[in-house]
Amino acid sequence: MRRARALAPLVLLTTLLTAQEPAAVPASTLLMRLSARDVTLDDARGIAGQLHDRTVPVRTSLFDALTKAYADQRTQCERLRERALQRFAKAVPATQQALLGKGGEAKVDAARKTARSITARADLSKEMIHAELDPLLAELRGMLLPTAAQVFAHEPELAAEVEALRQKVAALDGWHDLCLEAAHQLDGDAEGRRHVERAGLPAPPAGDAGVDDEFARACLYALPLGAGDRRALETNDTLRIGMDAAEFAGTLELNRIRIALGLNAVRIDEKLGNAARDHSKDMATLGFFAHESPVEGKRTFSDRASRAGTSASAENIAAGQSRGEGAIEAWWYSPGHHKNMLGGHARTGLGRYGQTWTQLFGG
Repeated sequence: MRRARALAPLVLLTTLLTAQEPAAVPASTLLMRLSARDVTLDDARGIAGQLHDRTVPVRTSLFDALTKAYADQRTQCERLRERALQRFAKAVPATQQALLGKGGEAKVDAARKTARSITARADLSKEMIHAELDPLLAELRGMLLPTAAQVFAHEPELAAEVEALRQKVAALDGWHDLCLEAAHQLDGDAEGRRHVERAGLPAPPAGDAGVDDEFARACLYALPLGAGDRRALETNDTLRIGMDAAEFAGTLELNRIRIALGLNAVRIDEKLGNAARDHSKDMATLGFFAHESPVEGKRTFSDRASRAGTSASAENIAAGQSRGEGAIEAWWYSPGHHKNMLGGHARTGLGRYGQTWTQLFGG
């Protein structure tokens, strides 16, 4: 009797403690939550934390659910990106008109005429480019080439939409990490490993830097341009994914300059790019820096273009620049190269090897 009374408080305490422990949420409920359209990254982290020590079949289902949720998040980002880019494309011309202001078109015509007359001078010098051309180009770019920041300032609602997109894209890294963690949780089980191998790990996201790059390109592509310029820029953009990013950026910067000055946009010729890159490699590895190559069959830029299956009419070379825009800037201040960049070309190819650059042009 005394023993029964002594045990009673202990039984009561145990009962109270047990009652305070929350019951585990069923795995099916948690996994269903992952499929909701409004599930957040924090939600997913919490769910993964609750399921990481469950049975192998549950952890396998967690990996599948996270992989699908990550794919859904990427799809949502693409839809938001597409909608924002459509709105952005409509806002660019309106922003340009605001920058031009009253009498802007006449100012553009006058500045372009003066700039072309300076560029055409036989005695063009680096000092002349700095003192006379740079102010004109800056004025033209300020009136004709709105930046993404200026477009967003002109359209505040669009700016908020793009910021939301940027945050959602940035969160994709966290979603991808969760997928990898879920796969890692299955490493200790043979069947779990086989399931992951069959399904495959999801590809990592491009990152939010891609958002800024895309809107920066759209600033040029969405301008009111002639049909030929638009075709050239669209053709270039289709080649962008397979290109060296620095090479593409250099040609994009060249086209910004040419369009600001009232010249046609140049189209990327992959064969010219191959010939240019090959000459850059030869210069870097063979220890020379010249338009004339010591390599048999590659003596002149015309030879090199012909070997690549195309033709060329001018060539620029540079060394020491890590960025494509840096190579363009170096040539801008070198009178002969400057004239090449602003010539009546239709095609171009920019190729680098390390920090050695070659730029070819063709009709």
